[in-house]
Amino acid sequence: MSDEFILLARAIMGAPFVIWGAMKLRGGDAALVPVLSALGMPDAKALAYLVGLCEFVGGVCVILGYPLATVCILLGLWCVVTALVAHRNDVNQMLAHITMCGGFFALAALGPGSIALFGGQPSGIWALLP
Repeated sequence: MSDEFILLARAIMGAPFVIWGAMKLRGGDAALVPVLSALGMPDAKALAYLVGLCEFVGGVCVILGYPLATVCILLGLWCVVTALVAHRNDVNQMLAHITMCGGFFALAALGPGSIALFGGQPSGIWALLP
């Protein structure tokens, strides 16, 4: 598969997480806090900001292509958890999140391609990251 298509796939999969993360970090957590509180989570507001930070950083890592396999597996699992916990009453949203999980797992298996940060092959201290 051409590296341009892999880059396009990374951009399509990562951009929504950058946007969702930025929205949560800019105060868009107002809808998330009551959901987390209803689930019995302690300090729901801080957790909402943590979710936003993780989504933002994860999306940026996917777009840059490093460390792709680790981030894609974590975001894929996050999509499954979100589907089962937050969207269990909405079949369309649940299926959309499961589909995103499949896309992230496919990207993890495919690899970053050569158009990625460090060309997908980091060296030095960066090679120590998973």
